[in-house]
Amino acid sequence: METVAAASLRRLPPGSGNQLITMSNKVLIIIIDGCRPDGIEAADTPVIDHLVATGAHTFAAQTVSPPITLPAHFSIFTGRTPLNHGVLVNSASPGVSPDTVSLFELARYHGRTSAAFYSWEHLRNLAPPGVLAESHLIDTVADPEGDLIIAELAGRRIATTRFDLSFVYLEGVDKAGHEHGWMSASYIEAITIADRAIGRLRDTLATECVLSDYTTLLLADHGGSGSHHQQLTPEVLTVPFIAHGERITPGFTISRPVSVIDLAPTAAHLMNITPHWLWEGNAITEMLRS
Repeated sequence: METVAAASLRRLPPGSGNQLITMSNKVLIIIIDGCRPDGIEAADTPVIDHLVATGAHTFAAQTVSPPITLPAHFSIFTGRTPLNHGVLVNSASPGVSPDTVSLFELARYHGRTSAAFYSWEHLRNLAPPGVLAESHLIDTVADPEGDLIIAELAGRRIATTRFDLSFVYLEGVDKAGHEHGWMSASYIEAITIADRAIGRLRDTLATECVLSDYTTLLLADHGGSGSHHQQLTPEVLTVPFIAHGERITPGFTISRPVSVIDLAPTAAHLMNITPHWLWEGNAITEMLRS
């Protein structure tokens, strides 16, 4: 019986999976759920500040509509808007458009390994069965420092297995926004905890001498206002986008408009993979060293 993964990979161009892999670059994608750029500026974030100062960034990137967690994540990993990938709500069984191909599927087709580390079970739908080398779910909803648990696990597994593509999801900021309000003291503290989690992850990779193998792409799926993120306002739609690694120009400010749908083609470009022809986003190549 053909697996879902095999069926999805048949939608890719004939022969493209047989390309010789040369100068492969690994990518680490970190998503801080619900993180506003001005929240980063208000919080104590020495790790993120370092990534901004020594990497490339924009604090004016835009998410999609509807600005909801699962639709936005599908847009991030499929390079398509929600109307085209078909996921419009937070559903345990999302109705994904049959012609949609994710970054995870494309990476698998090109012989790369991928892993995901997350605390919200709906995110397992981002990759069909058989595509990920590892998928780790830890329910940290009751732990205010749950992001640290996810980061510690991710650091250990990435350092050991050295996946070509790794996705780390940090939920605490969004949880604090819903419970206490965006830009509240608790929300700002949650961003500080997320920063510590990212630092812990990077420290683990550095200790195991694998950090330099990765280009880190850090962003948010949406912002928020009040205790929600359903309004189509700048506070909800504007998100940070940060890139860091040996291939990224230090101190580079991305001046052109950036959307979360640019993430998948950017990651594919960094991995020396041709983006899928149905992806609507564009690789952010101007931030790369010449």
